[in-house]
Amino acid sequence: MLIRGKVVFNWANVDYTANVGDLSIWTAHAGAHAIGLTQYAEGLVAASEGGDAVAYTANAKAMTMDLVIAPSDLSTSQVVLKAVGRGSDTTCTASLGFVGQRFFVGSCASGARSGSIQRFESGAKGWQPTVLTTGALPIWSADATGEMVFFQSENYAGQYVENGQSHSIDMSVSSGVMMPDGLAVLYTVGDQLRRSALADINPITIVTRGYSQAAAFSSGFHFALYSTTVTYTDGTKRDLWLTPTDAFNPAPIELVKDPLAALPRSCLTADEKFVLYLTDMTPTGANLHVVSVDGKERALLPGVVEAVAAKGGTIVFTDNSSDPNQYPVVADLKVLDLAKGGSPQLLEEKIVDGKAFHVDASGTEVIYIRSGVDRDAGANRTGLFAQALP
Repeated sequence: MLIRGKVVFNWANVDYTANVGDLSIWTAHAGAHAIGLTQYAEGLVAASEGGDAVAYTANAKAMTMDLVIAPSDLSTSQVVLKAVGRGSDTTCTASLGFVGQRFFVGSCASGARSGSIQRFESGAKGWQPTVLTTGALPIWSADATGEMVFFQSENYAGQYVENGQSHSIDMSVSSGVMMPDGLAVLYTVGDQLRRSALADINPITIVTRGYSQAAAFSSGFHFALYSTTVTYTDGTKRDLWLTPTDAFNPAPIELVKDPLAALPRSCLTADEKFVLYLTDMTPTGANLHVVSVDGKERALLPGVVEAVAAKGGTIVFTDNSSDPNQYPVVADLKVLDLAKGGSPQLLEEKIVDGKAFHVDASGTEVIYIRSGVDRDAGANRTGLFAQALP
C-alpha cells in the first residue's frame, strides 16, 4: 500500500519475477477502483494535488511499458507515452510525478540512458505534452508552479528550463533540487553542495568537501542534513552534519562524528527548528535525539521505533515495542510538541506495528491500526483509526 497525497495505491498478487502486480486505487471522492496489471514500483505511480488524476504504467513488457493518466474514478484513461523503456542496466528508469495539476515525466527509449523530459497539461483535447528538453537524464525537479524545471544534460551539465528556454548553471552536476519559489537551485558537484540563484546565475559553494550523501533538506530548504561516511553493516549507519543553505558555511555543525546514526522517517521538524536522528539501535527501538539547529541537544527519548514530523514543532513517535519475533508486534503511540517542551503525551497504547502509522498532509491528524492486545471485547476494539493531534 502506498499513499500519494489524497490517493491510496495498493498492489496485490505481485509477481516478483516479472515485477508486476494488480494495482487498485482508493480516494474519498471516488472510492475503490481496480486498474489491473502494472509494474510494481513506487516511483511509477503518481497523483495530482487534488487527487482527481492518477498516473500509472500499463502494457508492461520485458523492455518497455506505457504511461497512462486517468481520473481517479477511472471513467476514462489516456496513454500519454507508449513504449517507454523499463529501467535496467542499459535503460534509464523513468521519473514521473505531478506538480499541482501538471504531470511531468523524464524517460528514455529502451536501451538508452538519456531521453526527454515532458510536461503534460489537461485540456479540452485531453492531456497535451510539451517537450521541455531532449538529450537529458530522466531526473527532474520543478518549482511549485511547474514553470521552471531543473535537470541534467546527458553530459551532466546542470540546467534549467523556463518559457521554453534552457539555461546552463554548472558542469559535472550529480544531483539537484529546484527551490519551490523558483529563485534558486541546490545541487552537488563531486563532494560539494552548491547553490545558484536563477535570475542571475552565480554558483556559490555551501559545503566545500565531504558532502558525500544527502540525508534531507528542511521543509523550506533553509538547512541541509548530510553525511560524509555511510556504512551498511548491521543496517545503514552514518555520521551527520548540518548546514544552512543560504551562503558558504566554513564550519558545518557536527551532530554525529562517526557513522553511528540512523534516520527516522522524518529527520527535521516542519518548523525547521529541530533535527531528529537515532543511535544505539536494537530490535525493539533506539535512542531518538532531538537537536536544535544550533547544534544543542534538547531531548533524548529512549526505545523509539519510529518518528514523524507533524505540524510546527510537533512529532509523533512510537516506543515501548514488544518482541519483534512474536506476533503481534505492538508499540505505544505518542506525541510531543518540541516547541513547547514538556513530556510526551500518550495517544494510544499497543498499536499494530510501530512503523505503520501515518500523519496526514496537514500535520494535524495521525492514522494508525489499533490492536486487540489487552483490550476489553466490544465496539471499536480493533481496526483503522484516526486521531486529531493536540
